[in-house]
Amino acid sequence: MTLLSLTGIISILGAVASLLWIGALVQVLANSRKSTRLREQPIEEPEDGWPSLAVIVAARDEEATVEASIRSLLAQSYPALEVIAVDDRSTDRTGAILDELAQHDHRLNVVHVTDIPSGWLGKTNALQHGAETAIARWLLFTDADIVFAPNTLERAVSLVELAGLDHLTATPGTILKTVGERLFMAVFSLAFLFKAPPAWVENRRIKASIGVGAFNLVRAEVFEAIGGFKRVAMSIDEDMRLGQAIKFAGYRNRLVDGNGAFAVRWQVGLGGMIRGLEKNAFASLDFRLPMVFLATVVLLMLSLGPICGLLFGFTWARAICGLGILATLVALALVTTGGRFHWLYALLLPISGPLLVFSLWRSTWFTLRRKGVTWRGHLYPLDQLRHHVELRNYWFKEVWYSTR
Repeated sequence: MTLLSLTGIISILGAVASLLWIGALVQVLANSRKSTRLREQPIEEPEDGWPSLAVIVAARDEEATVEASIRSLLAQSYPALEVIAVDDRSTDRTGAILDELAQHDHRLNVVHVTDIPSGWLGKTNALQHGAETAIARWLLFTDADIVFAPNTLERAVSLVELAGLDHLTATPGTILKTVGERLFMAVFSLAFLFKAPPAWVENRRIKASIGVGAFNLVRAEVFEAIGGFKRVAMSIDEDMRLGQAIKFAGYRNRLVDGNGAFAVRWQVGLGGMIRGLEKNAFASLDFRLPMVFLATVVLLMLSLGPICGLLFGFTWARAICGLGILATLVALALVTTGGRFHWLYALLLPISGPLLVFSLWRSTWFTLRRKGVTWRGHLYPLDQLRHHVELRNYWFKEVWYSTR
């Protein structure tokens, strides 16, 4: 009886997980009917000419990557371009490198930040400083380790102007050099299918939203209308929350694939990938332990359910779970471009899924133990972060219903 009950539970959980993967595949297939790759976007000059564009880069202790990143921006052929690099209290040669580059190109404006005002994170403060310096119709917020391919800016502005968008965000091409990096990024890519399906991001009636720190292109008047970064000033995941603020305020968003248009090596090795989520994972769940438990259950069900159902479930469940595993393989094959990792990595979900859960709990443990989040050598107290989240989410709720 106990064995039968256990088999029944495995069958049900495996079937539910498999049906969710099949649903995710349907979303991917529906979205693939239209081009969502930035590198394939045709370059079409707007009727009124190219609007002014300011690219804003926040950099703290980025001497290893900042020069290549800024040079890739200055190599862009966009005709109305300004690059604003904000040196955020760097203790290495970041500021000096930026100043040297600015001497050879008048399009580069360097801003040096020396302190953090109360109620702000270092990065949001730096990006806000950069935005206040800019005089442009479009603002692109990006990171100091991103390298852009030629014509990327023209493609992006062509897209937003032609489609009448207010916000365009894009997932970067990720430079992966080890098996561990590919393993982790594969499960991260699959998890993204549930977090923010592109069709849901564009649908004003659905709350799904997204923002990617590597590429957040925002209409300047919209950025000003939502108060800039002031509403998300202490949000650790400020890129995600910026996208949420724009959508909730009633503006038009779109998510595209930026692989081939710009790239980053996010972290080095599997250990680096896990440590890279240390400050963000718990923050993405608003520092709420019940949400950590719920996310753990969902992630383990999605990663272990189909394979357990296939091996140990009833006959009917095995059929569904087989289709669910096939759906993960096809979905990963469709969202993987440029050979970043092989679609067969989807078969390793029983390993990579628990690794993602471990990363979440590791982030939670360190945040609770330190009573705050340590970011770039600065500890932001947990009670202040939670208070900010409460105020921010209240504003999100109010603005959502006021614009619908």
